[in-house]
Amino acid sequence: MRYISGLLVFAFVAVTGFLAVADNVVKPDTIIEGKALFMSEKYKCFTCHGEKGEGGKGPSFIGVGKKLSNAEMMKKAAHNCPPTGACSPKDLSAIVDFLRTL
Repeated sequence: MRYISGLLVFAFVAVTGFLAVADNVVKPDTIIEGKALFMSEKYKCFTCHGEKGEGGKGPSFIGVGKKLSNAEMMKKAAHNCPPTGACSPKDLSAIVDFLRTL
């Protein structure tokens, strides 16, 4: 019985650890799209956060990918940005993937 309990705990830790890592994986095919959206006239992220994400009127995004998960970044962005209107989930996901590279 103790063997099965230990095995279940190990499996749970392994799966949740894998999911946490998978959440922070940058998807290469969306990085270019995310940068284009970040620099677009539609969202104008660069006007507050700088052309290289270095900050300005808004906070810097440099190193943000090491501090926050994708889910945390998306939640913050959805509640705080953009001043031009809400991002679609697809666009926001692409922008987050780009921000992870800064």
